[in-house]
Amino acid sequence: MTRYLVGFLCVYALGVMPLVGCSETTGDGGSGGAAGDGGSGGAGGVGGANSAPLDYETNPNSLKYDFSEVDSAAEGFVSAVPSVLGLTLAVVRKDEGQIYEKGYGDFGRDRISLIASTTKVLSVGVILTLVDDGLLGLNRPVAEYVGWGDYHPTVTIEQLLSMMSGIGMFVSDEADQGSCSFDAATTTNACAREIFQDESKSIPPGEEFRYSESAWTLAAGVAEVVSGKPWAELVEERLVTPCGLPNTGYANVGAYTSYPDEFDGDPANIAPSENPQIGGGAYTTVNDYSKVLLMHLNSGVCGEARPERVLSSNMVERMQEDLVPEGVAMPSWSPSAVNYGMGWWKYQSDPRQLEDGGAFGARAVLHPEEGWGAILIIEATGATGSLMKGVLVPLIREAVLAADQT
Repeated sequence: MTRYLVGFLCVYALGVMPLVGCSETTGDGGSGGAAGDGGSGGAGGVGGANSAPLDYETNPNSLKYDFSEVDSAAEGFVSAVPSVLGLTLAVVRKDEGQIYEKGYGDFGRDRISLIASTTKVLSVGVILTLVDDGLLGLNRPVAEYVGWGDYHPTVTIEQLLSMMSGIGMFVSDEADQGSCSFDAATTTNACAREIFQDESKSIPPGEEFRYSESAWTLAAGVAEVVSGKPWAELVEERLVTPCGLPNTGYANVGAYTSYPDEFDGDPANIAPSENPQIGGGAYTTVNDYSKVLLMHLNSGVCGEARPERVLSSNMVERMQEDLVPEGVAMPSWSPSAVNYGMGWWKYQSDPRQLEDGGAFGARAVLHPEEGWGAILIIEATGATGSLMKGVLVPLIREAVLAADQT
């Protein structure tokens, strides 16, 4: 299995990155990845000691699944790719809970990692709870909520969270690199107001897909205004506590170009900030994130012993819909993307499979139709994460569906 994997990686990775044991190598493909990334860092953390249960070990539903092929491939991947020191993954099934979780290489399965843009599904969920509570309207102009002047008069929360607001640019563009979203010394409220009142880089909403950290900061600023609470408190109250995520929070590492090694699995190594990088600043474990995936599979309900509704089924479904209008081009740096919802990408290979990927290599995958999800985390680049997904996700899917045949 390992020899086959290394051979596969050599073919798959040509033009992306050098691999040990390959006869041909090329330069590193950078940090963009299939899903790109909208930024880094974020607000003060809401994590704590790792006390989350390793659910699959006590879950009788997990006994029917055989992930040995996934194990072999994951071990081979870590061995074959020098930039990957470790990997963690977890798999969940609708109505069954967590069915697998493991760490490979130098990482135990309770490793806390920054996940870059794989943050977005978490952040959307927090903001949409305010829609469920009637504090926000998905398609009502945010200008009506904030009282910051007559700017961006028609931009809505749904447009901000679906990349269709016309605000900002992709992170590699100088227009967004200079955004206050990357400034750990300011606050979400101050930065959001600054973004809202600057129309110099904006175009009318609905015309162009713009992958922008600025839009996410503005969405969080609006959420803070209507709730009267800072982002860290909203995350704690509306996601961390009801879903039981003791190791999930936000940190600000600025306009990064590579994984910040100083984080080293410990949120305390990054200074707290009151200006979250809402689109790309979360840290978490695969155990925590798997509970969020289960919430999406279970129509917005979190928790096993004491289930609690976090999101309405309507909001969960809306996140998964095609929200990029017909005729609007998807970004050139993600040529296989066919549409985007709120936090979830859809790709040509299987548009039914939803994904949220980040520039540090993390990949969240959700297949509502087949009723399973997976979270895979490395601390590398987006390109390496795409490679990891191509190797491991098909094997995870095969293992999940094979159990249905027994």
